[in-house]
Amino acid sequence: MAKLVFLSFLAVSLCAGETILVAHKWADSVGIYDAGSGQSIAVIPVGKKPHELALSPDLRLAYVTNYGLDLYTETAPGGNTLSIVDLKLRQTIGEIDLGKFRRPHGIERGASGKLYVTCDLPPSLVVVDPLTRRILRSIDVGQALPHMVALTEREDKAYTVNSGAGTVTAIDLRAGKAVKHIRIDGVPMGLALSPDGRRVYAANRTGDAVAVIDTRRDQLITKIQIPGQPVRLLLTPDKKHLLVSLIEAGDLAVLSLETNKVVRRFHAGARVEGMGVDAAGRFGYISAQADDKVVKFSLADWKPVLEIKTAARPDPIAVLP
Repeated sequence: MAKLVFLSFLAVSLCAGETILVAHKWADSVGIYDAGSGQSIAVIPVGKKPHELALSPDLRLAYVTNYGLDLYTETAPGGNTLSIVDLKLRQTIGEIDLGKFRRPHGIERGASGKLYVTCDLPPSLVVVDPLTRRILRSIDVGQALPHMVALTEREDKAYTVNSGAGTVTAIDLRAGKAVKHIRIDGVPMGLALSPDGRRVYAANRTGDAVAVIDTRRDQLITKIQIPGQPVRLLLTPDKKHLLVSLIEAGDLAVLSLETNKVVRRFHAGARVEGMGVDAAGRFGYISAQADDKVVKFSLADWKPVLEIKTAARPDPIAVLP
């Protein structure tokens, strides 16, 4: 009887009515999937080789960076646009032209609604007004291949993690300039700020580590070794854990922010990278790119509960209520 009750509870939990938005890097599209059943709801064409995405404050629109290339190691100019996707109409409604700024990759929306976009060429952080679809300003990062970006809540400071330079750059957004380059070596890729804003965490792919930086001094404190090539970082809603995707191992590692130790690790699939969590703190999602799937897992016991088949090369994930 207890087993039947558990299975009934699990079925209800999986059908909570949420959807997930996933960018398909090799299918030039984003997909909307039912988070309970895993069924595809819509596939929406965007620009060439979409790499990351951000949502508008009302969750009506998604902004997608059109990188234009498969790999950050390529030397071609790549793309220079952001696609604007209307999630209610389920269609792309326009683009934001970034002009001379090529290969847009990381993107974050600030509390103000502005978009902050990293671009490889020239290495810059570009600030965009999504309402007017215009660039407000650009900031020279001064380091090769700025990959992802993290913002403080007040939007007075940003950090970029620079895959081509082995550094994390601290940027004064009020002054509009880079103020410090923090060396962590290797190929840094993922980035996350601690809940209190006092730490920034950077995933170092070839260093097999997560670097921890003091944001008051902008100084490296320690490196937490996690073998398997860490590439993306994501805080859980309870702010107690940092999720780490390990692209080479195909695993997800759960790092305790209290102890700086991995408390759980499980295999999710080949070439895992992008992650998402629901706001209620029930479920997380991780994309297994080489398997063309997203794995849904429980944040209560860290066990996979569902596989969602996707179009080619899924990566960033946003969870929609």
